[in-house]
Amino acid sequence: MSFEVDEVRELVECLYGAIDRHDWRTLEALVSPRVVVEIGSSAPIGWDAWLQHLREFAEAFPDGRHVIEEVLVDGSHGVSRCRFVGTHRGEFRGIAATGNEVSVAGLHIDRFQGDMLVGHRGQLDMHGLLHQITRA
Repeated sequence: MSFEVDEVRELVECLYGAIDRHDWRTLEALVSPRVVVEIGSSAPIGWDAWLQHLREFAEAFPDGRHVIEEVLVDGSHGVSRCRFVGTHRGEFRGIAATGNEVSVAGLHIDRFQGDMLVGHRGQLDMHGLLHQITRA
């Protein structure tokens, strides 16, 4: 299947826009129920576990958003370099809300079939994130 660069770029922007708005219905329409998600060094997970992970971030950082700095497209893959920015307003990984603002780097590789996400690989600077929410 042939993909247009603009098509994949739009899918990437739509995907992260839905995540940032906590628009789980739109996100579910964009993501294949058989999606394979790899986050950091963790074992691959599926849609339900990824949605739970995204909701954890949404509760901890309700104003959190992806500031996409660059998107590269290769066939059906969109590679995005971004920053995740937000305010720690809810419990995250056992750490009570601090009100600290965070800004950390992230890289994502998203693979699409048609207009559906079928693969996601993500790296977020979790060390930096945890450091920023625990600083005094």
